[in-house]
Amino acid sequence: TGYSLYVTQAFARTVNPDAVLVPWYLVRLRGGAADVPRFQAQARALGVPYAADVDTAADAIQASIRPQVTGWWILAGLAALAGIVVIASALARQAAVEAESYATLSALGVTRPQRVALGMATTLIVAVGGAIAGVALAFALSPLTPVGEARLADPSAGFAFDVFVLLPGAAAAVAVVLALGLWPAIGTARVRQPETTLPARASRIVALLARAGAPPSMLIGARRAVERGHGRTAVPVGPALLGSVLAVTALCATAVFGASLGHLIGTPALYGQPFDLWLTPGSPAQFAQLTADTEHDSAISDISIGGSVAVSIDGRIVQASAGRSLRGPVLVTAVNGHLPAADDQVAMGAATLRQLGAHVGSLIRVTAPRPQGPPRTAWYQVTGTIVFPPDFGTGGLGAGAVFTLDGLLSPQCARDPAQQACQLRAVASAGGDILVRAVPGPRGQAALSRLARAYPGEVNYPVPPTNLVNFGQAVNFPALFGLAVTVFGVATLMHVLAVSVARRRREAGLLKALGFVRRQVASAVSWQTTIIAAAGILVGVPAGVAGGRLAWRAFADGLGVLPVPIMAAWVIAAVAAGTLLAANTLALGPALAAARAHPAALLRAE
Repeated sequence: TGYSLYVTQAFARTVNPDAVLVPWYLVRLRGGAADVPRFQAQARALGVPYAADVDTAADAIQASIRPQVTGWWILAGLAALAGIVVIASALARQAAVEAESYATLSALGVTRPQRVALGMATTLIVAVGGAIAGVALAFALSPLTPVGEARLADPSAGFAFDVFVLLPGAAAAVAVVLALGLWPAIGTARVRQPETTLPARASRIVALLARAGAPPSMLIGARRAVERGHGRTAVPVGPALLGSVLAVTALCATAVFGASLGHLIGTPALYGQPFDLWLTPGSPAQFAQLTADTEHDSAISDISIGGSVAVSIDGRIVQASAGRSLRGPVLVTAVNGHLPAADDQVAMGAATLRQLGAHVGSLIRVTAPRPQGPPRTAWYQVTGTIVFPPDFGTGGLGAGAVFTLDGLLSPQCARDPAQQACQLRAVASAGGDILVRAVPGPRGQAALSRLARAYPGEVNYPVPPTNLVNFGQAVNFPALFGLAVTVFGVATLMHVLAVSVARRRREAGLLKALGFVRRQVASAVSWQTTIIAAAGILVGVPAGVAGGRLAWRAFADGLGVLPVPIMAAWVIAAVAAGTLLAANTLALGPALAAARAHPAALLRAE
């Protein structure tokens, strides 16, 4: 990684008297961005080695931070969705518990609207308390933001209380919780008739376990996990099962997304660098020397050359490259379609295609400058989507376009007897680069090391995009989302266990009176959590794998890189095993509490 240090000339002479001072000029064009292609062409004709468009650099900075912005929004949205499911199920169970006293209140003259208002008052207390805690937590964590690469551009100033974000967010949270609690409050405010003595029909799962000879504790745990119950023993189990499925789905999807992101960062070809290194000659003479040197080395398997120039495509300035292969395939990654094979074809980055409103197969109008004479305008057909390396000056991943040499830089070379020499001159005059890939093994590594020693100032190695590194490692969005989902899943399971044990005290007392020992009572609670977790695994694993693959493809397509979803089987197995282990660990407390209770106390309490 390179860094820039801005010093005075006096400092440079003091530290290194032999330092070479290279002048830089900052210019503002009368025609703005529209004059950039012509200015670059004329500057290169005068021998200027490098003329950069600062707007492109600014676009690259924004593109590097954009995945973080998108990631935070996705994380917030998914966390909010998981929170809504957890809160809704918790409010439904809590309303069912509180409804036990509604018959008595109705007999005392409390009307149904008053009972609804009573339930909503409890919900309001929960909503306001949660909003206050959320605002306090956000304020306490504010010194940690922004994170990743965005922190370099906007350093943290310590604690920050953003009134226009926190207060509307708190108000929205209170409104959502009240809306979620309204329907349970209305439903439970109705005074029900005394429950009948008709036996409840057992679920198919419990019936299958009974026919298979399952022990009584397993049958009771399965019934508690999948059957709602009736009257005072009713426990809404549907939200608990749904929460388990959603938690496992989200964890598996996160695992697939994280593995795919790690594979992308570790595979340069996927983000536009299918080469081992690239050379940036400082002059046309050095360009010719480096080209000849690499061509004479048989350990270099693939060589591509290319030059860059700003062009106008349908009125939008785009940093384009024109290249060709000297050996092997052209070292540019194609996401879909194919690279241009004719002079009237072009391949473009996904972001550039979206900006232009074009697609593979579209015809676009390209105006390219020439050092002398008027610019050249022609129609080109889009043949594919490509991805450029982030440090190639095209404006970041997904930006830029690639043409053939004869299609953009040197149409005059088609009639030149020394066609290749003419093309080399055209590429060198456009600040050309040389991309090389060596044969596998020690022989190829030796050839790359030789180039690095011979041309230390011109050799560049593939560098992972900082936006992907920040997204996946520095900020680690997949892990953050997995943590958020785990917290919600734990809260859901703990609440359903607490409510289930509390509302089924009489059942536990009867079981102990009939001869159940402590181990069997605790085992019933453990089986309840195991079956809830198993249902989540059975449905959530395939749904999570499919969802993770779809999410990764959508993310990679939006970023403009080659989408290759990866599924680590051992990670999925670890998620399944960890879900069962965590569920039974969480059940220890309620199971021990139910096992230690005395049957006389349980039955007398009823």
